[in-house]
Amino acid sequence: MKFWKILKSQIEQTLPEWRDQFLSYKNLKKQLKVMCPKDALTPPRLDADEINHFLHLLELEIDKFNAFFVDKEEEYIIKWKELQDRVAKVMDSNVELMSLGREIVDFHGEMVLLENYSALNYTGLVKIIKKYDISLTVKTGMSQ
Repeated sequence: MKFWKILKSQIEQTLPEWRDQFLSYKNLKKQLKVMCPKDALTPPRLDADEINHFLHLLELEIDKFNAFFVDKEEEYIIKWKELQDRVAKVMDSNVELMSLGREIVDFHGEMVLLENYSALNYTGLVKIIKKYDISLTVKTGMSQ
């Protein structure tokens, strides 16, 4: 299955407030196609403005998902500390411990989602950079 389809499926299945925080893989790929058309009629040329535009878009995407990850990481560190404090306070109450246990399980699920988010964005980033490198190699006829 193509990476874009996997990414699209994961985005659709994730939390709604997270959906616009993923790498815009499709937009970056479209920009690469503009930079490096595959038709044989277009002579290879290296346009610094197109390259700079692509690299600027890539940097914005990296900043976007990195900022989201850092914010979530900070939020989860605070939440984990709060959960630890609450566990220490309710050690004598089985009912409260059961309720807290469910919260901890939910919290674990959120952290797994963040881990998957990070891995998916990393994979997309590696793939788009590889496509960029291949496109430039084909366009210039030189390996980097």
